[in-house]
Amino acid sequence: MEQDIKLLHGKFSISGKPGKVYNVELTQEYLKFHDANWGKNGDSGGVIDLNDVIGCHIDTSVNKQGNSGPCDCIKSSLVSDRTECLLSVYFCPKKKKRFLSSSYERRHCTLTLGLSQHPDYNVNKGVCENWRRTILNLSNNNNNDKSMSTPTDIESFELPLQRKLLVLINPFSGAGKALQIFQNGVSHMLEEADIFFKMVVTEYAGHATEVMRKLDLSSWYGVVIVSGDGLIYEVINGLMSREDWETAISFPIGCIPGGSGNALCLNINYLAGEPVDVNPILHSTFVLIKHRVIPMDLVLVQTQKQQLFSFLSVTWGLIADIDYESERMRVLGATRFTLYFIKRVLSLRRYRAKISFLPVTPYDPNARNQKNGVQRFSKPRRFSMIRSSLTHNHMSSSVCDSGIHGVYTNNDSQNSIQRFRSKSMPAVKDSDSLNDQTTEDISGLEVHDNVKFDLDETDNCFSSSLPNGNHVNEDNASIGSENAYEEMVHTLNNDGTPIKATLLSPLKEDIPSNWVTIEDEFISACALYQPYLGPDNLTSPESRLNDGQIHLLMIRAGIPKSVLVNLFLSFETGDHVSSPYVEMVKVLAFRLEPMGTEGNIMVDGEHVDYGPIQGQVLPGIARIMGVQ
Repeated sequence: MEQDIKLLHGKFSISGKPGKVYNVELTQEYLKFHDANWGKNGDSGGVIDLNDVIGCHIDTSVNKQGNSGPCDCIKSSLVSDRTECLLSVYFCPKKKKRFLSSSYERRHCTLTLGLSQHPDYNVNKGVCENWRRTILNLSNNNNNDKSMSTPTDIESFELPLQRKLLVLINPFSGAGKALQIFQNGVSHMLEEADIFFKMVVTEYAGHATEVMRKLDLSSWYGVVIVSGDGLIYEVINGLMSREDWETAISFPIGCIPGGSGNALCLNINYLAGEPVDVNPILHSTFVLIKHRVIPMDLVLVQTQKQQLFSFLSVTWGLIADIDYESERMRVLGATRFTLYFIKRVLSLRRYRAKISFLPVTPYDPNARNQKNGVQRFSKPRRFSMIRSSLTHNHMSSSVCDSGIHGVYTNNDSQNSIQRFRSKSMPAVKDSDSLNDQTTEDISGLEVHDNVKFDLDETDNCFSSSLPNGNHVNEDNASIGSENAYEEMVHTLNNDGTPIKATLLSPLKEDIPSNWVTIEDEFISACALYQPYLGPDNLTSPESRLNDGQIHLLMIRAGIPKSVLVNLFLSFETGDHVSSPYVEMVKVLAFRLEPMGTEGNIMVDGEHVDYGPIQGQVLPGIARIMGVQ
């Protein structure tokens, strides 16, 4: 079939360019417009990539008031023709940062088209509604078949289902501007995208955990966090503390940077191919609007007193010292990390500990960089989880390529087997309205159409051979065979019992016999499962959101201070992984046993008691709003 077929075309005016008529065409990939008098002193027009479109509205107030409201990029002119219908397209196109540069940033723009082809306003509005419906369908990331669309197909297009988000805002995070960030920019873009939301401003530490523990998840599409990483940590642990944690943890989580760390936002943007060094709020909002729901690994972390669920990292030594002891400089934002790094290097500490781990591939103690030093190994280890039954109030696994729309409701399927990896969940309208909220803090919300998800047993977007659904080319491992892996499988019974740490021995007991132990003096050690640990800190470049692995970074004592400074400067590009002073080992589980009594251990930037700590990966158990 011919590509880029013309689906709609017509003659429109463009706000800000009075007296001109433009030929406008809508194809499968682009919205194109050019002056009808092009070649006769007319301008050439322009092209909008539908992948950049975030929303499309019809201004219904124009016919009553005779003018339109201002748009973000092109000042609207007065509309003298009361039969004209205005169609506004909101989009975020890429713009190169410098001439001949491959890097780019996005801009937030609006194009307003005016249609007065017919003397009856309602006829013009009907035409514009058809354009809007088609633009929204083609620009929706979840529409996998847009390349096959024809003029006949678009007649069956319906408006995408509206989503409703709970937005949690921490007004004290970072420099204290999270509420301002959301109200001044993010909320307007969500409105342009026809996304309903309800704000809840957190009032104290642990507030978000309480909200998520009590929330009626069936009434929401997902939760968006405007804060630093601390509130994300609260939300995840709130979901995992529920009796229905097996399904609750599939509740989609999105984020907007509002703190000093913002590591998850950085990682979502980085893995989506969006810039991480400029205008992170705009780019994070764009990804949030255009997202698909994708799986994310968590790590079950155990200390002597508590069990936690981590999405980012466990840090110890120098990196943890910088994170925790710089809290007094929080008002400086991310700059506090740089200033405290200088202080800590000048008075460098050494820590003795035993670090044990279950490697994915054999550990070679003579090869500091395990990527290059690993032996040929026919069966790398992996860990998978299988859910044995899907009960009522089931919150389905989300999607890979097709995405989901709506909120979670009851699902009657039972006694089915599901590997804990994503499967496509087509959205279907439900005639029942949302139930009233049971949590007082978030009552009084508008009622919207509900959505339920049915298992698509034919979906093959995730293979059955890896926790993240993709074959990983893991250090000379053979690919494509189910027998190429030494797989450890854990079954989730969906009976409300706490999740079991099947790869871990109790902290007071010896480690399993197939683990590796290193006893030495260290400058720092980190268990990482995301690429970025913070701004300008690409700590684990090979990590992915759902690779089913923990990337263990170790820096031993004996490194010269000048080399250490240069090493940390190279964190910005990720080049530190090539240093002979850095060990990067891919593991499924780890244990850290400090031999001293003084130091800091941080879990996702949160301080925990100093002492033995261990963790294991939970592959693809959580769900986030991102692009992959």
